Amino acid sequence: MNENIDDIVRIIKEASPGTIQDELESYHPSDVAECFSIINDEDEMHLLITLNHHLLAAIFAHLKPKKVSKLLLKVDKPKAGRILDAMERDDATDVLKMFSAQTRKALLATTDDNVKVELESLIHYPEETAGSIMTTDYIDIHKDMDVKDAMKVLVKNSESTQGIQRLFVLDDNKFLEGIVELKTLIQARSPRKVEDFMFTDVITAKVNDDVENVARLMQNYGIYLLPIVNESNQLLGVITMDDAADILDMETDEDYARFASISKEDSINKNVWRSALHRLPWLTLLLAVGMIVSAIISGFEATIEQITVLVFFLPLVLDMCGNTGTQSLAVTVRGISRQHYQDSESRKKHVIKEIKVGALNGLGIGGLSFITSGIFLIIVDLLGIITLTYPPFLISFSIGLSVGLALIISTAFGAIVPLTLNRLNFDPAVASGPFITTMSDVFGLLIYFVVAGIIILWLPEFIAGIGG
Repeated sequence: MNENIDDIVRIIKEASPGTIQDELESYHPSDVAECFSIINDEDEMHLLITLNHHLLAAIFAHLKPKKVSKLLLKVDKPKAGRILDAMERDDATDVLKMFSAQTRKALLATTDDNVKVELESLIHYPEETAGSIMTTDYIDIHKDMDVKDAMKVLVKNSESTQGIQRLFVLDDNKFLEGIVELKTLIQARSPRKVEDFMFTDVITAKVNDDVENVARLMQNYGIYLLPIVNESNQLLGVITMDDAADILDMETDEDYARFASISKEDSINKNVWRSALHRLPWLTLLLAVGMIVSAIISGFEATIEQITVLVFFLPLVLDMCGNTGTQSLAVTVRGISRQHYQDSESRKKHVIKEIKVGALNGLGIGGLSFITSGIFLIIVDLLGIITLTYPPFLISFSIGLSVGLALIISTAFGAIVPLTLNRLNFDPAVASGPFITTMSDVFGLLIYFVVAGIIILWLPEFIAGIGG
């Protein structure tokens, strides 16, 4: 926990109403926001009544929209409206989406008229689109402005605008004509018009573009403020780098959730029953996978009866399959999320590379498995723990060869499956769960028992037949 939390909680509980505002303003709003998860309802209400709307808006920016929506319902409607006015437009929009249409309408009625118009326009953009996370807080100037006039606009709006790294050059109809970087404007000298030094080759995103693609675009080009336009190139809003970073964090969380075969909503904040219900479908699917694996094992019952020692090394083969498949999958999903495999040539190179990696690992781990399993079999045979009916060399060789081949196959599947799903417009992260596990287990078992049957049972008879 943050070292400031104890001090903030003490202030909340002990400070007088007249001093609590001043004392909490000396801490970062993020630290104060963290306290909302540990204070009781009485202290929470005390804060909502005592703190002004500016500080509450700054604190709410660091809380989940669902939590903020619950807090807004605890304050009177005029204060709720002032808080929404003070919040960043994209944050306020996310909060308003948590309410029913009726409650949302009542809250919007308490906001400033201009803010109300902006929020109503932002609320209607679909989730997962650029419009759903953009804000209308930006500074715009005209290309005919002198440097001095542009600087006056910047100074006038800098305090109320979240991002001032870029100024957007618009015409009278809000068509985007160019941008001016803050540094460029500061270095410019009057008399000089904005048109003379504005940058016209602007990277933009459309309002309905996928939000993750937009965040990647900002990350790749190092854009702090990305203009969001409509099909006519009218500026509708901007996306800030911190919002893009939040999107990428959320996407990473979702990928890790799928990687663990759990719901993306599953978290430490969910109660036991809801967490169990979110995980149950995946566990049910994995149960079905287990039945498939069991069926394969039963199909080689005759081989197992003749070479019972194979059962001892079965977990070794399956574990190595799962491990190498997961490694390849993780590398591939990460590459897909960073848009590294956009053409067939890059995908082909990646698959070939992973197969080569699997072959090298298979050679090394297979050889090590051959040596260690051979030593183990010789020792247990000498000690009388197990009586071997077949030469330990043949058994250990079949184990080593099986592990080597299984590693190659699993590594290949770990690369091919997510790339294929991505091409079919499915989320490749879902492959991290039962599909890769199924393929690894099924092919691992088939390779193990087939190789063992050929090397230990069929090969000696074949050689004996030739010799006879």
